Amino acid sequence: MTRASRYLAVGVVIFSVVVLASAALARGGHRGGGAGGASLCSSAALLDLSLSNVDVMIKTSGNQTLALEELKKAAQQYSDDMSRVCAGDTPMSFPAKLAAAENRLSAALTASRRLKPVAEKFYATLNDEQKAQVNGLIDWPGL
Repeated sequence: MTRASRYLAVGVVIFSVVVLASAALARGGHRGGGAGGASLCSSAALLDLSLSNVDVMIKTSGNQTLALEELKKAAQQYSDDMSRVCAGDTPMSFPAKLAAAENRLSAALTASRRLKPVAEKFYATLNDEQKAQVNGLIDWPGL
């Protein structure tokens, strides 16, 4: 990959993150009563974006591509689950806020447990240079 194409790819990644974050805030991605709720609710979209950037930045082939597609499917399921849990009005009462936080945490933990083996499978297919690139590309709030 030439130097110019790397700069272009990095520019696209940065632009994508800014657009995604702006859209999440415009849709009410700040729901949840604090940074923790916002992080959980926006983390799925950021993970999807990060995985799509993996396709652009590293050249996968064969079993790497298959493992990445499997990881993307698991990430999409996580995104769908978090969208469902984070949808709706912001709870007003303290007990309702705690219940919403518990639901979000439970969904995020379940998703993490589903994603981990799939991510490990994909990561195991990469060479050292690709691993270093992926480590810099995958962004998940809270990590």
